[in-house]
Amino acid sequence: MAIVKIVILVIHIIVSLGLIIAVLLHSGKGGGLSSVLGGGGSSMLSGSYIVEKNLDKITIVLGSVFSATTLVLVYLLKS
Repeated sequence: MAIVKIVILVIHIIVSLGLIIAVLLHSGKGGGLSSVLGGGGSSMLSGSYIVEKNLDKITIVLGSVFSATTLVLVYLLKS
């Protein structure tokens, strides 16, 4: 059982570092009300829109794996 805990912990650390990097790679969206009213449309015309969309998917997957490994670690360390 100790090997399983170590493996999950290593996966958790790698995913957490990946999640930090993925969040830091996101471009800033701090446009205030202009981004809410459509000011962010210029990024759709550039090639960065596809990169941002893929980065969003990667961030969602990493966040889900992070949550899952957190719950597994809590369960394993509790028993």
